[in-house]
Amino acid sequence: MNQALITLMEEKNFQAITIQELADEAMINRVTFYLHYADKYELLEECVKDNLDEIMLKHLSPIRHIRKGVVYTEAFRSIVMDILKSVENNDRFFQVMIQSNCEGLIKDYFIGLVQTKFLPQLGEMFSGIPSNKHVDVMIQLIVSAILGVITWWIVSEERESPEEIAAIVVDVVTKGPAYVLGLKTEK
Repeated sequence: MNQALITLMEEKNFQAITIQELADEAMINRVTFYLHYADKYELLEECVKDNLDEIMLKHLSPIRHIRKGVVYTEAFRSIVMDILKSVENNDRFFQVMIQSNCEGLIKDYFIGLVQTKFLPQLGEMFSGIPSNKHVDVMIQLIVSAILGVITWWIVSEERESPEEIAAIVVDVVTKGPAYVLGLKTEK
């Protein structure tokens, strides 16, 4: 069903796709569709989850780049590079999701993944953070930034290599934008 959905989304807006068209593309009948999904939105969410689980879960569970409060930048760079290579290998899916304005579903997936898989593994590391609001802001900022970079990168006509983008992402996440831009901060 996922491939049928992606194929139809290449041809038309998601809102305009009917259940009958999905069933026809997947070579099943409508009843079979409804045995598996309540509606096309549930299929879309499953499609996003299936594609992103395949890419993300192997990189974030267990966490390999943070131990005892230390970010191991080489491991982090390797993970980001592997994720970018996986995104590049799933170019069709990402292109369709971006052109269909489904980035919000992808962002929601990533935020849920960070909250359910990533943060629990870090445990007590965040105990010194002043409030949960700080953690929430950090999650939104990092997820939005990384997804913004992936979106920009996947639609670029002349893509930099995953290695180049991974090095920049790791620098920005670990050192901050001001540092990477060479700006000095007032103390």
